[in-house]
Amino acid sequence: MMKPGMGAYDEFKRMFDKAAKEAGKKLYLIPYFIAAHPGTTDEDMMNLALWLKRNGFKADQVQTFLPSPMSLATAMYHSERNPCARCAASGRRWCRRRRG
Repeated sequence: MMKPGMGAYDEFKRMFDKAAKEAGKKLYLIPYFIAAHPGTTDEDMMNLALWLKRNGFKADQVQTFLPSPMSLATAMYHSERNPCARCAASGRRWCRRRRG
């Protein structure tokens, strides 16, 4: 989805928790997840499940990807291509195309 990796979330959460503690506030972050985004593999979903478990999350609301007009993700969904990474879809697995 052209988002930074989970490491960016982990770093943000560390800074958030520190700022909340310094302010004397009890604040929480609620991550938002979308399942079945074009290009997502079973391995990606397994890694997310492991990350959730490691961090003590119990996801009770997950949105399934829904194609919407004028978005890159929808173009990827319909064309089975990722124009940013020059990849092509083959079933559910996305692979690199050769150049030239």
